[in-house]
Amino acid sequence: MHNQLARQRLNMNPNATGALPDQLRMIAALRQPRAYPFPLATIEVVETHISWVLLAGDHAYKIKKAVGLDFLDYCTLEDRCFFCREELRLNRRTAPDLYLDVVPITGPAEHARIDGNGPIIDYAVHMRRFDERSVLSRVLDGEPPPQLGQRLADAVARFHLALPALPESDLNGRPEDVQQACDQVCARLAALILDAGRLGMVRRLQQWADREARRLGPTLTARRNDGHVRECHGDLHCGNVLLRDGDVVPFDGIEFSASLRSIDVIDDLAFLLMDLQARGHPQIAQDCLNRYLELTRDFDGLKPLRFYLVYRALVRAMVEIMQAAARASAELPPAAMRYLDCGLRLTNASRSAIVLTRGLSGVGKSSLSQKLCAHIGAIRLRADVIRAQLFGSGGTRSPDKYSEAASDATYEALARLSAQVVGAGWPVVVDATFLKRRQRTRFELLAEALGVPLAIVDFQAPHELMRQRISARAAAGGDPSEADLAVLDLQIAGAEPLAIDEPGLVIRYDASRPLAVADSVEAWQPLPDLLRRGANGRDHARSQSS
Repeated sequence: MHNQLARQRLNMNPNATGALPDQLRMIAALRQPRAYPFPLATIEVVETHISWVLLAGDHAYKIKKAVGLDFLDYCTLEDRCFFCREELRLNRRTAPDLYLDVVPITGPAEHARIDGNGPIIDYAVHMRRFDERSVLSRVLDGEPPPQLGQRLADAVARFHLALPALPESDLNGRPEDVQQACDQVCARLAALILDAGRLGMVRRLQQWADREARRLGPTLTARRNDGHVRECHGDLHCGNVLLRDGDVVPFDGIEFSASLRSIDVIDDLAFLLMDLQARGHPQIAQDCLNRYLELTRDFDGLKPLRFYLVYRALVRAMVEIMQAAARASAELPPAAMRYLDCGLRLTNASRSAIVLTRGLSGVGKSSLSQKLCAHIGAIRLRADVIRAQLFGSGGTRSPDKYSEAASDATYEALARLSAQVVGAGWPVVVDATFLKRRQRTRFELLAEALGVPLAIVDFQAPHELMRQRISARAAAGGDPSEADLAVLDLQIAGAEPLAIDEPGLVIRYDASRPLAVADSVEAWQPLPDLLRRGANGRDHARSQSS
C-alpha cells in the first residue's frame, strides 16, 4: 500500500525505478566493462530517483531517467539530450575540470555502448570521477579544514559576482514565483507526511513563510529590478560542493528548471548556509555569510535571507522524504526531521541588537568576535575591512588611513551599515577599537533611535601579548588590519576608558585566554540570553566579567 501511495505522490511511472523498461535493459548492459571505450575491471552504479551515475575507473557517466515529475520532464530522448547539454553548460561555470562532455549511448539497449557505432538510444554527461570523501557533506562528518567558511564564501561570491542579471524579457524570480515555489514545496510535504505531529510542523512553517513572503514582496521586486536575480546554481547544499585540490568546487547545479535556478543570489547562498546550520556547523555558516557580505557588500540581501533559509530547509526536507518514498520506505527520514527542526529554529532567531567590541589592536577582537557571531547569529562589520574599502589597501601602511578624519569616516560607514543590518532584522557585531567615548556615543544614539539593545564587549589583555600578536600577524600577512606597533602605541596613549555612566550591557572579556574558550556560549553570557529574551539593553547597564 505504501509503495503505491509513494508512486502516486511522486507522479512517477509505476516501474520501481521510475524508468522505462528499455532504459533498464540499457543500464544492465552498461554494467559490463565491454560497454566502454577503454579497458575496465568493474563498474559501480549509483541510483537516485531521477538518474543513474555509472562509475567507470576515472570516469563517471550520468544518465537521466525517462521520468516526468511535476518539476521536471525527461520523458523523451530529445528532452534528455537537451538537459544533458544544459547540465554541461551550467556546471562548467563552477567545475570546468569536472564536466567533460555529453556523449551518446548507442544501442540496441541489450548491447548498449558508451559512444558506440549503433543508433543513439540515450545520452550521458561524461564527468571526471572524484573521491566521494571530498564532498563537503562527507568532510563535515570529520574535522573540517581551517577557514572553511571563508573559503566557501570566496567561491560562491566569485561565482555570483560573475553572473549577469537576467534580461528584462526573462520573467523568472518575481515575488509571485517565490511564493508559488514555497507553496508547492509545502504542498508536496503535506502529501508526503503521514504523521499528524510532523504535518503540524510543516503547517507552522508554511504559515510563517506565507506571512514573510507577503511582507517581503516589495523587497523581492526591488532586488529583482536591481539585478540580484541571476542564473544561479539552484541546489547549493553541502552534498553538491567538492573540496578538491585545495579549491571549493560547486557542482550538480539545477539544469532541469530555469525557474528553480533563476533566483536571487542570496537565495542561492541561503541553501548552503541552512545546510551548514542543519548539520551542526553554525560557526562555518556564520563565517561564510559574513565573508560573503564583505566580498559582495550585498547587505540588502539580509532582508529576505531568513525567509530563504527557512524555505531551503523545507526544500531539503521534501527531497529527503521523496527519496525515501522512492525507496518504498514508510519511515520519515531522520535527515528530513533535521531540516524541519532547523527551519523552526530559524524562525525564532536572535532579535536585532548592536554589539560593540572595544580593545586595542592585537587584543584579538577579530578572532573572538568571529566566535561571538556564531553564538548569537550576528552579522559582523569589521573596521579594518571598511577602512580598506574606503581608503584602499596595500603593502605599506598609509598614515592617512589612521588619521582622525579617516577614523571618523570609517566609524560613520560602520554606523550606516549597522542601521541597515538592524533594519533587516539581524543583530550586528561592530568589530572596531571604540577607544574614544564619542565613537561609542555615536552607536549608543543609533541603538536608542532604532529601539534595540546595546552591548559592549571590552577585550583586555597585557600590552606585551598584544605586541607579540601584532608582530606575528604582520609576519604571516593576509590580514586586512594594517595596524602596527606604532599604531598600538598611539592607541594606548589616547584610549578613553569606559565610563560608569555609559549605557548598555558591558562584558569584560579576558582575551589572554586560549581562543578555544570562546567556543563556549557561557563565555559570552549574559549577552546571548539578552538577545533571546529581547530585553532592552538599558535595563542591563551593569558590568559583567567573563
